[in-house]
Amino acid sequence: MARDYFAQITTPYGSVVALTRLTRQEAAAIARVAVSDRPVVDRTEDEDRECPSCGGRGGRLEKIGTRAPGRSIVITDRWVNCRPCAGTGASPAGS
Repeated sequence: MARDYFAQITTPYGSVVALTRLTRQEAAAIARVAVSDRPVVDRTEDEDRECPSCGGRGGRLEKIGTRAPGRSIVITDRWVNCRPCAGTGASPAGS
């Protein structure tokens, strides 16, 4: 089994993670999860209702630009937690 594939993922916080020496199936599985726009959130039974501000996602992706040394701008996505639910995606207490 050839392990000559890789996956490079930009995390919601802007870090870049590179995974090397993957099989084709492993790389494809990582790609499917990485393009998912909904983060994995563990919820308890008390947190069944979704936050009305973020729709249960826990926040949003925000585009940010960083100026590179060559005067170009690199655009990346950054995850911003929802303030009302503190990033949990559950309905805040009292709402």
